[in-house]
Amino acid sequence: MRFSLSLTAALTVMFLQGTPVQAQQAEQGELWQTRCAGASRSAEALTCEASQSLRVKESGQLLFKVDIIYPGNNAAPVFQMQAPLGFYLPGKVKLTVDGTQIGDMTISTCDQRGCYISAPATDAMIEAMKAGAQLQIDFAASASQRQKIDVPLTGFSRAIAAIQ
Repeated sequence: MRFSLSLTAALTVMFLQGTPVQAQQAEQGELWQTRCAGASRSAEALTCEASQSLRVKESGQLLFKVDIIYPGNNAAPVFQMQAPLGFYLPGKVKLTVDGTQIGDMTISTCDQRGCYISAPATDAMIEAMKAGAQLQIDFAASASQRQKIDVPLTGFSRAIAAIQ
């Protein structure tokens, strides 16, 4: 409970003061990273993902990690997000690309590392992200306060093309 309150307070102060949040990679073309893994080297069996991590610049603390995962054997893609503890759980997470809503998601589970969302990554969602400049994550820090984080989509199209 104490950690949850301190994280909520830290997020509130960060947004009010404009604390810089940085993407995992400084290079603009490499904001979205790709990775493939599997039990065999067969391309069909590999699970591949495009991901970006947003961290507090000064401390390196993870704020959000966004993944688009393509499971092996041509299974449907999945949107996953890791977020910090301290969310107001009844408040849904709203995703928009350049102001257009693409999803309204519920937090699936939380553990000591954070809270997690998992949902189908629809073709419409992926296409909007490929065409957009910013993914906005709108979440409830408390029952009466919502906050937004911008996730740059620079390099997203390249990353998706590399793993499809």
